[in-house]
Order: sequence, then structure tokens, then C-alpha cells
Amino acid sequence: MTNQLACVFAILLSTTVALAQSSREPNAKTTPTGQRSAAIQQPVDLKTDLEKMRVLIEQMQRNVAFVSAGDSPMKHQFQLEIEMWQLLLRDMDRKISESGMAAH
Repeated sequence: MTNQLACVFAILLSTTVALAQSSREPNAKTTPTGQRSAAIQQPVDLKTDLEKMRVLIEQMQRNVAFVSAGDSPMKHQFQLEIEMWQLLLRDMDRKISESGMAAH
């Protein structure tokens, strides 16, 4: 079970790293037109990534129920990490809404 949770966390971490790298928008003044169109497509990919992350968080929540009966330090740590991911996703949703990308 610990190996499964470790795999889930590794997937979430790699998704977050990929998300962070893809969220850097190039400067419109120095970017060729072809690259700008790829940057315009990016919000759709960002929303897709956020939905995938939500699915993974739901899987984490289901898996944490199997860690142990009661409240162990390991189970509490997993619950804290799930809450952290939920806060991150809410913050990212808010930033998308504020930047006007939500219209896509």
C-alpha cells in the first residue's frame, strides 16, 4: 500500500513539475507567430492537467482510507498532503479565472 501511495505522489509531483514548466508563457514581443499560437493553446492543456490532477487526488483520498484504521502519523501526513494539493488546485483555478483564460 505504501508503494502505491508513493507512486501516486510521484505521479502528482511529475505532473506538477510539468505543469510548472508548461505554465511559463513566452514573451509575445520576442516570440515568433508559430510559437505564440502554441502559447494560446496552452490554457486548454492547463485545464486538462488540472482535471487529471483532481482525479489523482480523488484516488489518493480513496487510498488513504486503507493506510491504517484510526489516526496514525503516516495517515495524517497523507491527509495533509491531499489538502495541500487541493489548495494548490484551487489557487490555480483562481489564477486561471482572473487571467481571463477561463473563456476558452
